[in-house]
Amino acid sequence: MNNKLRVFLIIVLLVAVSVNYSNGLRGLAGDISSFIVNIYISAKEGFADTISEHFNQRDEIRDLRQKNAELSELAQISSAYALKLDSMLKEANLSSYSVKTKAVRALSYAMLGNYNRLWLDFEGFDENKIYGLMYQGYSAGIITSQNGRALALLQQDPKSTFSVYMGANKIKGIAFGTGDKIEIRYIPLWSEPQVNDEVVASGLDNIFFEGLKVGKIIAVYKSEAYFTAVVEPYAVVEVPGFFRAIL
Repeated sequence: MNNKLRVFLIIVLLVAVSVNYSNGLRGLAGDISSFIVNIYISAKEGFADTISEHFNQRDEIRDLRQKNAELSELAQISSAYALKLDSMLKEANLSSYSVKTKAVRALSYAMLGNYNRLWLDFEGFDENKIYGLMYQGYSAGIITSQNGRALALLQQDPKSTFSVYMGANKIKGIAFGTGDKIEIRYIPLWSEPQVNDEVVASGLDNIFFEGLKVGKIIAVYKSEAYFTAVVEPYAVVEVPGFFRAIL
């Protein structure tokens, strides 16, 4: 083999090695670059999530402080009204007005498939008494006794009945459950219940106190002897937890 051929073969070998080596370096460099970019993106997203969570918490804290201030003011005003009312009642030789409630816990549904009846954990329950039931500040039903146990009948239950007022004129009626809504029956024909009238408990049945919000009228229809109003209740009990019993 002459010298020119040897030189040519050496040059070809060096070029091949150089190309393969540079490709490997480029691949390694690309892997390192991708790794660094992924770390940067993850860190950036994590930092953005942390900042977003911080601002969300800050906004929630600010909103809760504002609501707490409003509730505190309302509590002070309510206390002032209660003291004034009690003094007026004493002057008239009447007993003081007060509303007592107690937290009660739902244990289980009384019957599978019926979501309007619940067994309650109710310490001090009196089986000879019917209690009003509240949920998130609204009427929710009644509490009765079954075999000595506290049974909640939510206000959509057909056996849940109580006395109500409708609208600004305090039209009287009796609320009955229909399964998913409430109907107010036996409304006198000379009354004029209207759609969107607010419905509140009347307190005349000693189950609820007067003024407790029930819902709004969504339909009114007339029978031969009286009106019937369909009410959409304010209380929506999707996941039963804690209620308040009116003592």
